[in-house]
Parts: sequence; C-alpha cells; structure tokens
Amino acid sequence: MITAETKKIYYQALIDKNTEYEGVFFVGVKTTGVFCRPTCPARKPKFDHCEFFATAQQALLASFRPCKRCCPLSHPIALCK
Repeated sequence: MITAETKKIYYQALIDKNTEYEGVFFVGVKTTGVFCRPTCPARKPKFDHCEFFATAQQALLASFRPCKRCCPLSHPIALCK
C-alpha cells in the first residue's frame, strides 16, 4: 500500500515529469480509466483523480487501460503518438 506522503511525492513527480521516477510508479486517472508513466506528455489530472501503482500489472488489474501517448507497457520508454 502506498502511503499518503508517498502519493504526494509521486504526484509532484508526475507534475514535474521527473524522469528519476520512471519505472518507480504508474498513475491511474480515475476520470478517464487510463494509466500512465510519470513522464507522460498528456495533461495532468487533479490529485484527487489519481490512483498510484507500483507496477503496470497492478494498474491493469484495477481495470485501467494503458495510455496511448506514453505506452506504459512498452520497453524501452517510447512515446506512441
């Protein structure tokens, strides 16, 4: 389980598109049903709309689908569109 303090750190990394967090967490956006990498170029959601996951598999199991912009299931990091 990810703590409230860690969620705040992850959210700031998401807003900053901090590459140091690439592969550390994934974020699911509750309003769209999509999950992304921390460096995704898409518009950033509000904190309340975010759900954080340690792995892409956890996000998939929580019924989020992969983002078409950042392709969180691809390795190495490559932007799809």
